[in-house]
Amino acid sequence: MSVPVLMYHHVLSKDSFIASGIENFEKQMKFVSENYKTLTSKEFEKYKKGDKSFDKSVMITFDDGWRDNLEFAYPILKKYNLKATLFIITGWIDEASKKSYPFVERKHNESKKIVQERANEVVLNWDEVDRMRDVFDIHSHTHFHRDDYFGKISLEEELVLSKERIKEKLGFETNHLCWPRGIYDEDDIVLAKKIGYRFLYTTKRGINKSDNNFDEIKRISVKKDDKWLKKQLFIFRNDFIGNIYSKVKK
Repeated sequence: MSVPVLMYHHVLSKDSFIASGIENFEKQMKFVSENYKTLTSKEFEKYKKGDKSFDKSVMITFDDGWRDNLEFAYPILKKYNLKATLFIITGWIDEASKKSYPFVERKHNESKKIVQERANEVVLNWDEVDRMRDVFDIHSHTHFHRDDYFGKISLEEELVLSKERIKEKLGFETNHLCWPRGIYDEDDIVLAKKIGYRFLYTTKRGINKSDNNFDEIKRISVKKDDKWLKKQLFIFRNDFIGNIYSKVKK
């Protein structure tokens, strides 16, 4: 059996592009809490390194560091005593920490525009990130997400700065990296490892075996409701079925 890794971005009032509606998200988390163990990033490390004792487990991940994760996802995860991992864009978190704004719920494309004007309206600041650490493990999603909202930098700078900011602000050394938009190549993998990242997360759908291979951790982009999620977890917990399904639905 494999451990599926779920990928979320936003949790909003209603479902929309890369956003789960609050009602569906709660149904999904209730189902997960009743049927699965949610792994921390450390537990997932152990699983990937060969510890096969994590039977019927799942890992929940969120990308970017949107403030709706605190407003809507965090209370639901806490309610059901679940663990999750948040990959943050550290440069955006820096910008959001410069000036506070009231939270405004916005869809993804609107949020990306607001990041450049009033970041904390839609993006977490460092205090908010720290507040969520009883539920979320925090790791890197690069420094600027390879966007030039606040300046253009190289991939090496993206990776180094993100690692340094997490160490400085949260007090630990991260070795987990989620690629922006799932875009990377073999040279990027080599560079990330050289800088000190070991566990590399993709947007590719598929299974995750306990095989000591950390280069391309597969994730399932979550959609719809708890019934959809139940089907996906059944498929991607099974090595054989999940492998075939990934190829057919590529």
